[in-house]
Amino acid sequence: MNFLTAHSLAETTPLAAQQIAERLLAQSPHFPSLLLVYFTQAHDAAVLRHALKARFPDTRLIGCSSCGGILTQTGHHGRRGWSLAVAALYDDKGAYGVAGQLGDEPDVRALLRRAIADGGRPGELPQLVLLHASPGLEEAMLAGIDAEFGATVPVVGGSAADDGVTGAWQLCWDEGEGGQGCVLAVLYPDCQLAFQFHSGYVPTERQGIITGLEGREVLTIDHEPAARVYGRWTERAAPWPVGPILRETTLSPLARQVGMLDEIPYYKLSHPEAVTAREGLRLFTETRLGERLQLMYSSQEGLLQRSLNAVRIEPEYGMAGNVQPLGALVVFCAGCRLALGERLGDVVAQFGQRLGDIPFITPFTFGEQGRLPHGELAHGNLMVSSVIFLES
Repeated sequence: MNFLTAHSLAETTPLAAQQIAERLLAQSPHFPSLLLVYFTQAHDAAVLRHALKARFPDTRLIGCSSCGGILTQTGHHGRRGWSLAVAALYDDKGAYGVAGQLGDEPDVRALLRRAIADGGRPGELPQLVLLHASPGLEEAMLAGIDAEFGATVPVVGGSAADDGVTGAWQLCWDEGEGGQGCVLAVLYPDCQLAFQFHSGYVPTERQGIITGLEGREVLTIDHEPAARVYGRWTERAAPWPVGPILRETTLSPLARQVGMLDEIPYYKLSHPEAVTAREGLRLFTETRLGERLQLMYSSQEGLLQRSLNAVRIEPEYGMAGNVQPLGALVVFCAGCRLALGERLGDVVAQFGQRLGDIPFITPFTFGEQGRLPHGELAHGNLMVSSVIFLES
């Protein structure tokens, strides 16, 4: 098993794909088993897919757009809106399958079965499902995975993103590409895996009940317009303006308590995306009428320190005691990326200190998916979802 990364800042998609192929081949003469492809909205997913498949025709491919660049172990990659980075998994003894579907209602259970068949492992549960969906479809996709597998299979995921929440996100896989839909990969690697799903936030005492709801728009909290309540909770001098507020709300999201671990509550976060004309709050997750929303808080330093939990390796029952990381996928919230600003280099340095001198890749997404401490499969915002590949 080998895990390599490559990136390109070329400002055309064909040249970027060519550079990626050349840089991978310079590191290994073999063809990868799986390519994880992350790119900014400036790239054309169709051109990118065709170019990479032409160079690696037998390699499985799954791709997703990222907000404002991509991180690897060598730093943050993004220039004038252009960035392409890939992680390549080389694994002759493992198996990998990919499937995707466009539209508003992908059949995720059928996709799972297609991906398992594509990997040549019919009837065998994968060690990992990697999920990328367009914003708005995540909860339905997770419900389908739960219905198919129950709580037995780990899931790592991130929602497709763009640079300005304008709907310019893209997905791609071996056989297609598009802006609305779902792609997934099933992994049967010849190595052990460690998973984490964390947020970098702490709860405040400010909370209220959702009393009005339409889709992902919270209309009222405790029978008062939601944006007005949120403005009071966040101690704004003036009301929140109608329109996008994604950047301004990154350090003060909302959350719902999901459970308790060692007598400490844990949460699923929701990022306020916009204030609507009727003083509602549009979120990047679904909520339910009657749920309790709690204001959360963090700082740049808090995000940096708590995001380190995503690259912590906790040996599980039956895991060899002498495992060493060989590569990692760390899905990182785009909102947290915006809040950290120029401190992205600190993320790279701290990940390197925790993991050692190994390759990793980090896209910035508009939602993160994973399993919470008691196995609950969840879609949240402002979180970090990761898988670390380990060898004995």
